[in-house]
Amino acid sequence: MIYQLLGFGLLLIGFTHLFDGIKTWETRIVHKVQGLFKNKPWLPVFQEIWFFGRTSFAIVTLLLLTSLRWKIGTIAMLVFLITVGIENIIKNVLNRSRPYAAHPEIYMFQPNSPVDPSFPSGDVLRIWYIALILPVAAGDSCLFLAASLLLAILVTLGRIILGVHYLTDTIAGIGLGMLGAGTTLWLWHFLQLL
Repeated sequence: MIYQLLGFGLLLIGFTHLFDGIKTWETRIVHKVQGLFKNKPWLPVFQEIWFFGRTSFAIVTLLLLTSLRWKIGTIAMLVFLITVGIENIIKNVLNRSRPYAAHPEIYMFQPNSPVDPSFPSGDVLRIWYIALILPVAAGDSCLFLAASLLLAILVTLGRIILGVHYLTDTIAGIGLGMLGAGTTLWLWHFLQLL
């Protein structure tokens, strides 16, 4: 239940981008973060770890989980698809421009240009969803959870560094990922699958 509450709260915080003062503030954040990272040797690292937020990585991971533990994996896949559906509805209704598209001083460093709107971040949603459910499915390994959360944080930071998302996009993505993960974990426990 804590993931759902925290996720819903983060999603609501993400919607603060609708206020003009927040828009100006977070444009400055993207510009400042890019200034800190764009000429550093670790920019290629963020370009590479972007893969872990991709739809293909999430689907393959969930299919692998389903092949190993079909009930757990099936529930995870269904909740994931519903969560991604909610993300797509929000994206299409709000249709927020990407930072690099709206502001010429912000660069796009991602290997491929995104074609969908900016809010909320789907890559962040996917990595947080996977990072929160996979360690539980694997037996509640604290080390695995710590590594998964570190990767999720790096992918999230990378979305801003690469110039494809604002801070509120990523906060809302974390929120949706937590909402989906919390729902999945609740269903696993409710159905006594763990």
